[in-house]
Amino acid sequence: MVLPRAIRLLAAAALVFGLRAATPADYRQKLGVYVWGKLAAGLPAAAADVRRLGATGVVRVAIGPTWDPSGKIDASPLDVKVRRADYRAFLAAFPVVMLTAYDSASSEKYKYGRLDAPHLAAARDEFRRFALELAKTPGRKIVSNWEFENDCPAAQWISCEEYYQARLDGILEGRKQAKALGFPGEILTAFEFTIVPGFTGRQSGLADAATRLKGLDFISYSCWWSIGSDANASKVFEDFKYVVPLLRNFAMGKNLPGRVIIGEFGEYWNMHPTSERMKALVDASIDAGAEYLFDWVLYDQPGNKDEWGRDASYFGKYTQDRALTPQGKEFQRWFAR
Repeated sequence: MVLPRAIRLLAAAALVFGLRAATPADYRQKLGVYVWGKLAAGLPAAAADVRRLGATGVVRVAIGPTWDPSGKIDASPLDVKVRRADYRAFLAAFPVVMLTAYDSASSEKYKYGRLDAPHLAAARDEFRRFALELAKTPGRKIVSNWEFENDCPAAQWISCEEYYQARLDGILEGRKQAKALGFPGEILTAFEFTIVPGFTGRQSGLADAATRLKGLDFISYSCWWSIGSDANASKVFEDFKYVVPLLRNFAMGKNLPGRVIIGEFGEYWNMHPTSERMKALVDASIDAGAEYLFDWVLYDQPGNKDEWGRDASYFGKYTQDRALTPQGKEFQRWFAR
């Protein structure tokens, strides 16, 4: 006998989530969406669409010279850019905002060779001013990089580490000044990586770079390598119940913070319209102690290709005309239960 789809999904959910399903309150406090790419109608609409999903507690957004929510080029320094009305309103709309931030001062030259002292000093000071500006808005702001192993060519990890430390030094100085001035915002730091220590054949930024950095508050795992393409929801749950403690224990053993963020996770909604695998990932990660998780991405990105040349358009919670996708509808239900 073939069971109706709804019954089959309930049976699968009972198998996985009988272990420990996160509550709607957990989702609201810990689960957010990544705002990046082509936006339907700028940051104000993006904030409204994130909140329409039910994700009112946390969100992630990019800021820097290579991407702008307006779709136009704006290479202003970070402290100038974040004073814009669209960014100010976005930051004020959520209690916790994680920012993937890159400065104008370094001009990404750390990717190609070691920065000289003036460039390092300029990057450090831009992040100091940025942290000071962020602290003027109440709430928690977490300043992060994008996947270290993809941001930095392997041959340039020494120059990247110097640049990353300059960023951290600037943020720490800025938040110290903000505290002395009585600004209400809390400013924290994160290091994002995408390769787990011990992964065969791949160098891990967490193991081989972050361990030499000072001033981190979180580690952020962009977890694409842990989402097996053929894994069902039960397997995804098991994998993330394993990997989150593994990362926390590794970090603490290296005198890094044991506070774990899942900085990116996602799947194609045209291949997995019911999203039970992603719910398993969220539930397992929250149960294992992850503090925040960010789903990739708010809007479908027509024309995007993945590393295998496949159409990578279908990660969105919304289409570009702001209609909920099947994944968006499932995501919305998680918060409403």
